[in-house]
Amino acid sequence: MKKLTKKVITIIIAVLLVVAIGTIAVVSGGSEEEVTYRETEVVRGDLVVGISESGSVDVGTVEQVFELDMSALQRAETDSGQSESASGQGMGGGDMLGASAGGSGGLDMFSQIFSMAGSGSGSGSGTIGNLTVAEVCVSVGQQVQEGDILYLLEEESVAELQEELQGNVEKAEADLNAVYADQTLSKQTAQYTYDSSVAYGSYASTEYNTTVNELQNAVTEAEKALETARSLLSSYREQLELIEADYAAACEVLEGCEWSRDNTDKWTSTYDYVTYFQMAETAQSNVDSLEQKKEQLEQNVEQAEQNVTTCTRQLNTAKRNLESGKLDAQETLSLRQLAYDTAQETYDIAIGYLEDSAAEQEQTYADAKEKWEEFGSHIDGNAVKANYNGVITEVSLEEGDTIQTNDVLVTLYDMDEVSMTVSVDEEDISDIAVGSAANVSFTAYPDDIFEAAVTEISDAETDGNGNITYEVTITLQGDVSGLYQGMTGEITFITKESKEVLYVSNRAIIREGTTSYVKIKDENGKVRQQEVTTGFSDGINVEIVEGLSEGDVVLIESKVSES
Repeated sequence: MKKLTKKVITIIIAVLLVVAIGTIAVVSGGSEEEVTYRETEVVRGDLVVGISESGSVDVGTVEQVFELDMSALQRAETDSGQSESASGQGMGGGDMLGASAGGSGGLDMFSQIFSMAGSGSGSGSGTIGNLTVAEVCVSVGQQVQEGDILYLLEEESVAELQEELQGNVEKAEADLNAVYADQTLSKQTAQYTYDSSVAYGSYASTEYNTTVNELQNAVTEAEKALETARSLLSSYREQLELIEADYAAACEVLEGCEWSRDNTDKWTSTYDYVTYFQMAETAQSNVDSLEQKKEQLEQNVEQAEQNVTTCTRQLNTAKRNLESGKLDAQETLSLRQLAYDTAQETYDIAIGYLEDSAAEQEQTYADAKEKWEEFGSHIDGNAVKANYNGVITEVSLEEGDTIQTNDVLVTLYDMDEVSMTVSVDEEDISDIAVGSAANVSFTAYPDDIFEAAVTEISDAETDGNGNITYEVTITLQGDVSGLYQGMTGEITFITKESKEVLYVSNRAIIREGTTSYVKIKDENGKVRQQEVTTGFSDGINVEIVEGLSEGDVVLIESKVSES
């Protein structure tokens, strides 16, 4: 039995043919047949040819997860006593100056730096209870909108979490301010020590920049010289090309003059012979002059080519000198700064520990604020609300359950992923590709056409009878809120389409050879034929290219035999 899949012709437009107001009966003379006419209008719309298959709607699902990070209940605390101890152990300007002055003070400074590093934040942990479900406010099959309440939580557990999170923010902010205060004097002292130590190395940077600039200038000059050499070579080549053309032309003239002279009898045509002789002499002189110029230009070109080669080599040498010179200059710079490395390293370590300590506490404060703000995005009062629109397919929690991070709260149909999958025969699959347009009609919505696109085509499958088919999935677009899981519909994969054309029922067309007609009523109500030009047809309706206008009434003829 032939499968349901087949090439069919369907209409995408919502405009339906207007049924005739009435019928007119005409009896043929001496005939036993009754002729009736049904009126139909010429309408404007889209004609579509495609491959049709029946399928059912599959609505995707989405899970709403409780994403509030419960690990936010770990609090970062600053050990204030340790900070005060570090500040009192000689981080003042006098001790730092002593460290930079020489002797064994440097070792003391490193001890102070590591003490300062220890004055940062330590960790403590808060302990709170769990969030507990007090009431489940939704059920399976219920339609919910974003913002609807899913669960009510026990107020005591919510209040406890709020208090802990807000306390974390306040404590982290106080700790951060304490770190900033402790760092102010330490940074000032470290900066003074650094400035004093590196002052003598300032010339090294100037020397480095001077050397690199000189090498860079040499590269620039070499580039300019190469550009000039190339320009001169190009000019010589152009001149040589012109001279060569002139020389070739002069040689041809000379050859012609010599031929005329040599083929003229000087005794019988003395005048002509003398004329050709003089012309040959002039032509020879011109050839000789051009030959000299050509040879000179050839020498110029050769010399210019050598200049280009030389300039290119000089540029490459200058570039290599620049790169190697940078390395040498950097090495020199490093060597000149070697004497000051201890001071630089001390400064960098001091500032690094200070910045790390501040960054750590800043992150602790930012994390505490983020968790506090995140709490408000997950819990409103003591309610957990829906983040999606859809129909609930599963409620994961019950009254008395504890909510943990990443727990699934509910599962809903995802109306952004409404699809249909059908089997398509091998003979039709060549007309379908991912991205191809499709139209879908549903019995529940007879006046609506839903647009869709092909989103997936499976590998070929073979059934028990050897038939090869492909599973083709389409995703519906636009407003699909009225569709439900399992709803059946007719999919038309569009293979050809004519948009916004005039058309009429195929049954109204009368064809005689290559000419097409329709029947219409004239002003007196008499039926007459009107010639038309037809175009694309979907098998049910046909495009009217010429002969009718939108809204014209044509007649569909029917003959009924009398009993």
